[in-house]
Amino acid sequence: MKSCFLLLFIIAIASCKTIHTPIYQLDYTDDKESKVRIVQISDFHSNDFGKNEKVLIEKIIKAKPDLIFLTGDTFDFKQKKLKPVENVKFLLNGIKDLCPIFYITGNHEYYLYHNDEFNYLIEEAGGKVLNNKALIEEVKEKEFIIAGIDDPFADLSEKERLKDKDDKEAYIKRIFSLWEECEKLSIKNKEAFKILLAHRPEYFEIYKKTGFDLILSGHAHGGQWRLFGINGIYAPMQGLFPKYAGGKYTCRDKNGRKVMIVSRGLSYQQPKLPRIFNNPELVIIDLVFTAETSGIQH
Repeated sequence: MKSCFLLLFIIAIASCKTIHTPIYQLDYTDDKESKVRIVQISDFHSNDFGKNEKVLIEKIIKAKPDLIFLTGDTFDFKQKKLKPVENVKFLLNGIKDLCPIFYITGNHEYYLYHNDEFNYLIEEAGGKVLNNKALIEEVKEKEFIIAGIDDPFADLSEKERLKDKDDKEAYIKRIFSLWEECEKLSIKNKEAFKILLAHRPEYFEIYKKTGFDLILSGHAHGGQWRLFGINGIYAPMQGLFPKYAGGKYTCRDKNGRKVMIVSRGLSYQQPKLPRIFNNPELVIIDLVFTAETSGIQH
């Protein structure tokens, strides 16, 4: 009996190196019909996915994205030797010609004070670094306002970052400042679809006070373990049984529907704690715009 349990446990851990590719379809109304596909790469943590990241790159190419978003913890300087930078370079070189790429920081970009040192790699690959900035991007005749906010660790000193505590007030102030910038862009682009890239999902209650249509986050690693039907056992900054571990979260207010999608992340080597029943995940999001007049679809 014990040997069977041990075998199942080993299989559960081993299987969680396989990348899942969940697809979320979000339906909206618009003057013009179009379908825009987003690929979200979150919590890559400089991991290995085949030689020169071949396995991951092939999955991204197969998805045929119109936009690629890197939503934090792309670099992990706790990895050995050249992996922290080399693995990211392999990934970027494999996807740089597919479509526009947008990048934000996660907390791991700020450990050991590496925060902006390797931004040039993103830019060399044609990517856009969104450090508390918003840009307009047109895809298939549809305008998008894409905003990205730096991780809360950006507000801390090097010593404070090692304590894993946020300056919540400074971060919230930056969120609303970024939203104000988006509102200014909206004056000339009223029909633009507004996307926020924000590594931390635990701030959803704040994000939804803005007018962003879609928020993309990561960080929680799917709660690391998913047992007995529980969405996640533990996530940093949320603790046990995190509310926002992975998946789609929706709310509706007077300004319409807001959706947050939280990637379970790609990391399986860092942190060292194994994933159980919680595969690495490459998130695909299809934004489907139709000419219907009945309002936003459910």
